[in-house]
Parts: sequence; C-alpha cells; structure tokens
Amino acid sequence: MENAIRIKSKHNSALEINAIPGHFATSHSHINYYVGISKMKHEHMMAREAGITLANNYAYIHSIDTIVCMDGSEVIGAFLAQKLSKNDMLNYNRQKNIFVITPEINNNGQLIFRDNLEPMVRGKDILLLIASITTGRTAKHALQCIKYYGGVAQGIAAVFSTVDEVNGLKVAHLFSTSDIPNYETFPAKDCPYCAENKKLDGLANSFGISRM
Repeated sequence: MENAIRIKSKHNSALEINAIPGHFATSHSHINYYVGISKMKHEHMMAREAGITLANNYAYIHSIDTIVCMDGSEVIGAFLAQKLSKNDMLNYNRQKNIFVITPEINNNGQLIFRDNLEPMVRGKDILLLIASITTGRTAKHALQCIKYYGGVAQGIAAVFSTVDEVNGLKVAHLFSTSDIPNYETFPAKDCPYCAENKKLDGLANSFGISRM
C-alpha cells in the first residue's frame, strides 16, 4: 500500500514487515498502525528465516515437544520445528519429532483440541507461536487452553509483539513497538481517534485488513 512503512528486523535483515498508519479496529482494541506480516506467514523463504531466527531463542535451553500455532503461523511453525530438531550436539531437541498443531475455535469462541490432537498436548512441553500480539488476550486464551489439555507452556514466540511477557512467560519476538514510531493500542472505549470522531480506516484481524 502506498503509505506503508517497510521495517527490517533487528534480529535478521532478511525479515521485514509493513506498518500502515491510520485508525484500525481489531477484535480486542483500536490501533494506530496495522502491522502487515502476510508475506512472512505465507512466503516460503521469509517464513523459513522467521522460523530459524525464533528457534535460536529455544534450541539450546528448552525442551519442546509441540508447537501450538495461532493466527495462521503454521508455515513458520514448521520451519521453527525443523530448526529446533536439527541434529546438532548442543541442540536440546536434536532429532526430536516435534508436533506442529493448531487449536480449533468452536461455536462458543473457545479454543479446543480434538481427540486426535490431544495426545500431542497432554504432558508435552509446548511452545506457543503467535503471528501478532497486541493486547495479549489471544495469547492468554491459548495458554489457558494448553493448560486445560494438560500441556506445559515453556515459552511464547511471535513475529510482532507489543509486550515482552504474558502470564510470566517471556515473549521472543522478531519485531516490537520499538520498531514502529509512535505505535499505540487502545481499548475501544478509550480510543482518542473515536473521541475525535475520526472514522475507522479499516478492520484488522489475523487474515489481514479490510478497508472501510
């Protein structure tokens, strides 16, 4: 888009996102930038670089049996698992067969794992992978789901995150608010743009953006 700002990751110069200024609504908040990470989720080479870079936070210090993917991050999750299980003498998870799964959202909006996936969670060391964390609500719901099904969350990885920890777990991220000038998020009822009667530029979710 014509007003998008291209931003490269401080952790890997091959990774970049687009930040679009405006007034956008998500399911949990209003934001003044839409952070576009579609290429990283769906482009093979960039997803690979994202997975490898995130894996460096866990490969040598954490046991990981399962990666639970949110927001369409499964391609990144597959490369993350590949790096975590690399046959490296120092690698904590070398040659391990790591599961890469996604919870289902039922009709009540709850996250669930069907019977065929539950054994991949129960008693397993879990890494939660989320494309974007703004308020942290999605991450908290996912952590509750993992705990309910008997999994043990060992960490959280994200492409973009406004926070450094959720429920006491560190968030390893490729991009943060420090990469985007003046990034802000507000509860809808406290949004200053709404108070000024500024119309929404679009609706945003994990699939992308819909212009108003």
